[in-house]
Amino acid sequence: MVRFARLNKRGIPVELRKTVTSTNTVVQQEMANYQSPTPIVLVANQQTAGHGKLQRPFFSPATSGLYLTVGLPLSALDAAWQPQRLTICAAVAAFQAVSPLTHDELTIKWVNDLYRGNKKVAGMLAETALDHNNRLQGAVVGWGINLSLPANWPPQLQGVAGAIADHPLMPEERYHLVDAVVDRFLNLLEAPWAEVMTVYRDHQYLTGKSLTVQYGNEMVAGRFERIEDDGRLSIQTISGRRTFATGTVRVK
Repeated sequence: MVRFARLNKRGIPVELRKTVTSTNTVVQQEMANYQSPTPIVLVANQQTAGHGKLQRPFFSPATSGLYLTVGLPLSALDAAWQPQRLTICAAVAAFQAVSPLTHDELTIKWVNDLYRGNKKVAGMLAETALDHNNRLQGAVVGWGINLSLPANWPPQLQGVAGAIADHPLMPEERYHLVDAVVDRFLNLLEAPWAEVMTVYRDHQYLTGKSLTVQYGNEMVAGRFERIEDDGRLSIQTISGRRTFATGTVRVK
């Protein structure tokens, strides 16, 4: 069996490492001098400084998780690209690739998480890539996916984080998942935006829920209303509708 068959067909190189600080950080560094129009992919078995939005730490132990990043040169991006659109495509790609591995229903929580039941099992993060003169080189998009529960799961995560499978995945299953996630993500970047948003909305974790949105120093309580066409979150509050492009959501 050919490892990364879909990505090999695209001519996209995949680098495998045992341990990195953060796959996003490493690919950002590699992109600073990168001149090719071809995307690059880095996969790590462990991260020592994995992070999500606002540099929040993402627990990334060896063997039980999948940590990967795609580096996208500017030439590989649509002229209208935005980090949030990349994040939404990344979430839908992970949802579609991971769903066959679990018997439980997966959902997508705005803006960049996958949930199995009421526990987070994956997160995505899109960031810019700059050259050494702080000029835009492209973007990096990372996925952190909890494949199975590690033996050393921190107590503070046990009630809120989960995994997509109830058993460890074999190496070839991990490689197949990398191949499926990245290939699907690249396809979605070229798909009609309405098709991407249909999946994102139809499998939205927040649907029907009361929640709070932390936006800077402001905490806004309300009830989920909809995901707008541009990916923003709209909620109904006691003062009327509020719409957010970014923020941290907590379900009541």
